[in-house]
Order: sequence, then structure tokens, then C-alpha cells
Amino acid sequence: MKRFLKGTLIALVIGALASISAFAAGKDEKRTVTFPSDVTVNGTLLKAGEYQVKFDESSKEVTISKNGKVKAKVPAHLESRNEKARDTAVRTREEGGTVQLIGFSFGGSNQDVVISGGSSATGTP
Repeated sequence: MKRFLKGTLIALVIGALASISAFAAGKDEKRTVTFPSDVTVNGTLLKAGEYQVKFDESSKEVTISKNGKVKAKVPAHLESRNEKARDTAVRTREEGGTVQLIGFSFGGSNQDVVISGGSSATGTP
């Protein structure tokens, strides 16, 4: 009986540590997004296409890169969602004739990455 309890406890500890590391990796991992049209972020024009996006929770910055080259860095924060996002979506708004990037929703996440200075979009993808 004692051996069974010890084995169960070890399995629970390993499971808890694995889930913590998986949760931590989710926010700092790179995600691929596609901009269907040209967008402006922090004064930088990004042409339509595929980009890698990484949110660094410690520095509160989003890094947008293409082919390994950083194209833009911008302050951002996380905002809670009412439910998990179904799909990955790029959030934009038109302002003064240009399309401004305001954030991202990543499929399966219950938080949105919101570009600081931009307001969050309503609705869920």
C-alpha cells in the first residue's frame, strides 16, 4: 500500500510539473500568422504575408519577424477572453486610410494579445 501511494504521488508531481512548463511555454512560443493585407504596427508598414509572432510576457513586448528578421517590436499586454478562441485571428482597425494592427487571438487560448495603445476588438473569432 505504501509503495502504491508513493508511486501515485510521484506521478502526480511529474504531471503537475509538465503542465506548468507547458502553460509557461504557450505564451512565449512563436506563432505563425498571415496578414491578408498590408498593416501598420507602431509606425512600421508590414506587407501582406506570413509572419512569426512572439509575445514575451516578461518584457511585455510582441516581436514580429519574417524569415528570421525582426520587422517590428511593440509593447503589448494580455486580455482575458470569455471563452477560448476557436481560430487564430489578426485583429486590425482602419484608421486614417491605413490598416492598424491592434492584436491577435490564438486558437485554443483564453487570452488575447493586445498591442498597447490599441483597443481590443469586440467579438470572438
